Amino acid sequence: MNKFFYLIEKYRYGILAVVLLYLGIFVYLQLTTYQKTYIVEVWDERAELRPEEIKIKPENIEFDKAPSEVKSITRDVNDQREKSFDDWDENKTIVKNSPSKVENSVKELEKKFFSETGESQKRAKILEETQKLKDEKKSNLTKKNTTEPEIKGGAKSFAGNVMVEWELSGRSPHQNNNWYVRNPGYTCGQGADGVVVVKIKVAASGNVISVTYVSSMSSSANPCMIEQAKKYASMSRFMFSADAPPSQEGTIKYTFVSQ
Repeated sequence: MNKFFYLIEKYRYGILAVVLLYLGIFVYLQLTTYQKTYIVEVWDERAELRPEEIKIKPENIEFDKAPSEVKSITRDVNDQREKSFDDWDENKTIVKNSPSKVENSVKELEKKFFSETGESQKRAKILEETQKLKDEKKSNLTKKNTTEPEIKGGAKSFAGNVMVEWELSGRSPHQNNNWYVRNPGYTCGQGADGVVVVKIKVAASGNVISVTYVSSMSSSANPCMIEQAKKYASMSRFMFSADAPPSQEGTIKYTFVSQ
């Protein structure tokens, strides 16, 4: 340490000269002016462009692409009919049930329910449900329900995009009428464009007993679309099947269109 101070003391004049030299160079460079003047304009955010200064070329104008047409109808994924854009019908050809077939189907339902439950306390409820189903089926054979659309059938299905597409292996909608797979497509108003897929569980009676939103298969879904999809899926109804399990799984895909 003493040696260090000794060297500083010995060469103090040289060190001072070097410091003064660098200080002089720094001051000279700071005071030197450029021969050419550069004007830097300051942007004023409050400034407004005059209309004649705004130039818009036609090629720079972007238009939203028109969405592909989506028919407000329902379609079975497993529908094997020939597809067409012109000559098509939403529903399949219908074979009406006779009263004897209705009676037999109800008896099969009763037998299936009794064989699948050993709880005697549930039997009264099962009898009530089967009697209700029996009365409803008989009523549908004797009078026309004016609150429901007329049931039709055709040899071809629609080939384009549809608002509701469902899949439930081996099952048809109630009375073979696709109207019973309900359509919420326009119910969420402006800006509601997207796809919502729900997983459903259907009882042997045809009623939907469970609905679950599937986010991984949906796109651009907002809360309204999800809520309406679950609501309308719960309102849907399928044909009774004595051979179906107590809880059969399927899916319904809803395409929402902005209004």
